[in-house]
Amino acid sequence: MSGAQPGAERTGTTITLQAVERWRDVRFRRVPWLRVRSEAEAVAFLDDVGLAFLFGEQGVAIPTLWWAVTGSSRPIPPHHDDPDLGRVWHWKDTLPERREIYYGKLLRGKPTLVSLKLLPAVYALSPNYGDPMDYLDQYEAGLLSVEARSIYEVLMAEGPLATTHLRRKAGLAGSGAIARRFDAALAELQTQLKIVKVGTSDVSRWGYAYVYDLFTRHFCWVEQAARAISTDAAMEQLLLTHLFNVGIEREAACARLFRWEPWEWKRVISRLIDRGMIETDLFVDAWPGPALGHTRALEQIRTEGESA
Repeated sequence: MSGAQPGAERTGTTITLQAVERWRDVRFRRVPWLRVRSEAEAVAFLDDVGLAFLFGEQGVAIPTLWWAVTGSSRPIPPHHDDPDLGRVWHWKDTLPERREIYYGKLLRGKPTLVSLKLLPAVYALSPNYGDPMDYLDQYEAGLLSVEARSIYEVLMAEGPLATTHLRRKAGLAGSGAIARRFDAALAELQTQLKIVKVGTSDVSRWGYAYVYDLFTRHFCWVEQAARAISTDAAMEQLLLTHLFNVGIEREAACARLFRWEPWEWKRVISRLIDRGMIETDLFVDAWPGPALGHTRALEQIRTEGESA
């Protein structure tokens, strides 16, 4: 599973980039006849793909709500009066507020949407162990910043708060470096699934602010569901979900997306190979190095490639 050197002979199976992109166009809903046109269809799309970004990220292959709403891969317009863009911005607030999906900074610290079906597996991989006071152990171990601790403790004591009030109560009101520390702490707590966006408020001077609360209060059922999922099973579920969406991906790109420890990564790959759920030593004609593929997706990609 080591990367091939430039110019090295390719001994594995080669698949065309065109075939991979055709698969992704359908899975990502980047085709007009599959575009998402309503909030209910947006939830169904996220239930189908499990994981998505709000918008695309350079160098990351993953479904996005933007592509699904547009039914294409068109870039984000520079103006704000685009109807599709308006729907994306609106639904990213309304769907999480109704607890129909999860939305927050998660994979690679980017705005990520997660289906409720997949959320327990995601939570099972977080550094949370069920005790609301676990954050103190993390803080003492240097795994939680002082700003993140302050924000968490305010929300634990006060309940849901808009960012304007949260800044002030956490002692982080201000601009410049203070504002950057506050934003970094919010991202830190979101990626650890300690807090979550639960709504919006008009209390700020701009008339729009996120409201945050503890993750375990907003999604109170997830913690119990996650206890039945082992770390190994959670990793397998996330990787298989992602690989089915993209069909084929370079191993290094998958590793960068999930950021698991190298020994964990090698172990999960080995288990899925042994069970015949993924294939390795695959090559896409325009990519450097070998890739991983989801066995079931590969069957369809190869079949469509032969008939194209």
